[in-house]
Amino acid sequence: MFTHFLVPLDGSALAEAILPVARTLAHACHARVTLLHVVEPAAPATIHGQAHLMNADAAERYLKERAHELAQQGIAADWHVDVAEGGDIVQAIFAHGLELRADLILLADHGASGLKSHLLGSIPQQVLHRGEIPVLLVCTATLAQRAFQCQSVLVPLDSSALYETALAAASEIARASHATLHLVIVVPTVDALSPERSATGMILPTSTRAVLDLAENGARQYLAAKLDELHTQQLKADGHVARGDVVTKILEQADSVHADLLVMATHGRAGLDAFWSGSIAPRVVKRATVPILLLRVTGDEPVR
Repeated sequence: MFTHFLVPLDGSALAEAILPVARTLAHACHARVTLLHVVEPAAPATIHGQAHLMNADAAERYLKERAHELAQQGIAADWHVDVAEGGDIVQAIFAHGLELRADLILLADHGASGLKSHLLGSIPQQVLHRGEIPVLLVCTATLAQRAFQCQSVLVPLDSSALYETALAAASEIARASHATLHLVIVVPTVDALSPERSATGMILPTSTRAVLDLAENGARQYLAAKLDELHTQQLKADGHVARGDVVTKILEQADSVHADLLVMATHGRAGLDAFWSGSIAPRVVKRATVPILLLRVTGDEPVR
């Protein structure tokens, strides 16, 4: 599934921090890497206080050096430099992903603040929103605290076949990395229901609680079946069913299993759309401290 990585870089040390992740996964998956820089019209001299590639010549020199370093470590690597038409960096990244037939885009999330960023979403979220190429999002601020390895992979599920795309991708990575898969399903409690469901919970608390208890039983059966399948495939895997706020419990489980990577399916909503829909993945991304692989799926998203 993952044989060609696209890694956009802007020349900053923050963006470059994603290279160890790309290197580790490329070795495990026997994937090749294409480094990309999109030249912005009237680009700033610095980004987040760090130097930024100002033109195509500087970008080519920089990417050539980084590709050479990867090649010395046994990874097939090349590079591309492009100019963002109309300054649309997201469109340029996505277009190159399609043109080069990349099956994974690795993006460094430098972090951002402010109302505009919160509402409109970051470049990584927008890339995922526009296309079907999976995105591996790495928060460089937390990555600097420890070297990346891939020995523990957490996969949040919801008893729906819609989200098994994430399990298939995680299984491939786990097999290649000799990692352990940790599956988690979170069934909300009445007080943790989304606004869409909380009104019903307030009016019919006993009935709602009974429905959620049935959902927990179903989740345990579903999880047991998935674990049997994984064990049959000779993969190391365990599972956990939790109750409470979905995002909080996913992050707690990530800490509990010392996850190196989260793999999640998402509808790819960004900004206000994600906020109003109650989408889980954007809220996990906002709070997670480990790399997250996001795979876009289509279909009706369960209401939380």
